[in-house]
Amino acid sequence: MANTELVSGTHETTIRILREDHRRILALFHLYLAMAADSRQSAVDQILGLLEEHFQKEEGFLSTVAPRPDGQGSRMVEQVLIEHDELRAMIEELRGSETDDDQALDEFFEDMMHTVRLHFLTEEQDLFPHLQSPRADTRSLST
Repeated sequence: MANTELVSGTHETTIRILREDHRRILALFHLYLAMAADSRQSAVDQILGLLEEHFQKEEGFLSTVAPRPDGQGSRMVEQVLIEHDELRAMIEELRGSETDDDQALDEFFEDMMHTVRLHFLTEEQDLFPHLQSPRADTRSLST
């Protein structure tokens, strides 16, 4: 779904779409773990692509959300964006890896999965409820 489609919807619709992305990616993590080690590369490629798309959607949405007077929303958004950058660095490292050490790559990917799970949990428990509260609105952060 394009960023413009997310931005034009309601907060609730957008958050529902982002949560669906979380579920899809987490399901692929389980699939990855159930696969034989020598057949995991296609799942890794799919997961990395979905994560990048998800980050773009989410960042497009977050750019439309005005901060609340207490500043807490701004801090949460800043933290989410920092985590996106950290996860993108991990994705680039996985994509650029030229090692034949499948075990090391699996361990690194599993570390990234753990980081993604924690990131999604924070969004689901803290950020999304904050954005769905009555005081959140859809003005630009720059206003």
